[in-house]
Amino acid sequence: MKIIRLWSPLRRPVEPTQGGCPAKHLVDPQKSTLVRSASAGIQRRVLSFFRGPTGLSRAVAAGLAAGAALLVLTGCMVSTSKADVAGVIVIAATATANEPAPALSSADVTLLQTTGDSSTSAVAFVVNPANGQPAQLPLTPRRSDGQVEYGPRRSQLLAQNVARVESQVGTEAATGPFDLLNTMLEASRVSSPPATMLLLTSGVTTSGGFDLRQVGWAEPPASAAAALKQRGLLPDLAGWTVIFSGLGETAGRQPALPLPQQTTLASYWLAICHAAGAAACRVDDSPRLVASSHSTSTVPVPIVPVPAVQSIIGPHGQRQSIVPADLLFAFGSAALLPGANQYLAPIAARASAGSYSVSIIGQASPDGGTASYNLRLSVLRAQAVQRRLITLGLAAHQIAQVKGIGTAGQSCTANGTLDETKCAQLRRVVITLSPATAAS
Repeated sequence: MKIIRLWSPLRRPVEPTQGGCPAKHLVDPQKSTLVRSASAGIQRRVLSFFRGPTGLSRAVAAGLAAGAALLVLTGCMVSTSKADVAGVIVIAATATANEPAPALSSADVTLLQTTGDSSTSAVAFVVNPANGQPAQLPLTPRRSDGQVEYGPRRSQLLAQNVARVESQVGTEAATGPFDLLNTMLEASRVSSPPATMLLLTSGVTTSGGFDLRQVGWAEPPASAAAALKQRGLLPDLAGWTVIFSGLGETAGRQPALPLPQQTTLASYWLAICHAAGAAACRVDDSPRLVASSHSTSTVPVPIVPVPAVQSIIGPHGQRQSIVPADLLFAFGSAALLPGANQYLAPIAARASAGSYSVSIIGQASPDGGTASYNLRLSVLRAQAVQRRLITLGLAAHQIAQVKGIGTAGQSCTANGTLDETKCAQLRRVVITLSPATAAS
């Protein structure tokens, strides 16, 4: 039997492929003349081998040609579909009066550029915080005839597309309360996953299911997220990659967040994101690419109280620093947080310079556990502060007293309801610097 070889593969440079098509040049088979030409070329090559007189030979050739062309088209269609789905970025900014004007970070811009460069139909949706409606902006660079640009103008067109997204983001301003959960819900309705949700927000929410004025800074993040899920207040984020950009960056009337509260805030939203079923959750800490300015929103937003060190000077020269425990420790923990030094270092420096005698007293709030538990916790926290002050340069012999007093008989319940603000005030470490004459 004589075996007829239908065609030999054409010699061409080898390119990475995706689903049978060059990965960098995926095309729409319904619109591209390239795919139509390729399929037609295959049909001509097949037919050239069957120029016999019989109708059967021509019929077989036609069938083979059509099948080969279909394989080409099918492979490209599958690849294009996958690329299109992955090329969707939904950008939602809370843009309240207590936040900087919404702006993209360097990492956000890189994400847009990469997405536009790797998909034939990449698109960004910028959600209007006033009404939840998205503005659709293309990312894939295209020529004036609608075809994808692979030539010398590709980089220029891509940069122009990203610049349009940046400009649109900068115009957004809130007209309602600060409810990040609702912003996430509206963003999730814009597109079907898999897709990326880029949230430009400080995260300091004061409305909806997660009001930080009520939650406070001591709630375990996993518990807070689980409570929201149990109440049915979380959006369905299955299949979404969620990026929080700008967490903890405040403006307007909202006081700046100390580093421990910034850490807690990020933990809250990452826990909420995971509880909502997102495929991936992360925080973007890269710098904004434009100078920070206040949001143009004119709607007043409540302030979330932020722990602050209270300093008192006594009648005999004593200097007392009341340091909220939430600035130094996670709830129920005696391990100092990474940002603790910014509060303790100035105290250590002053005590060393003035040869003060130092007293360290830890206090707990009654919502943490039993009386014996709170007493032990307050002692361990005072000892942790003692060790850190010595590490920061304070002479050990200057520390005259280190003790814990538990809850000191205090309560933070009013009319049978737990008052988190009062509980937070009771959780503290009191450091007193006394001159040698006053101490003796």
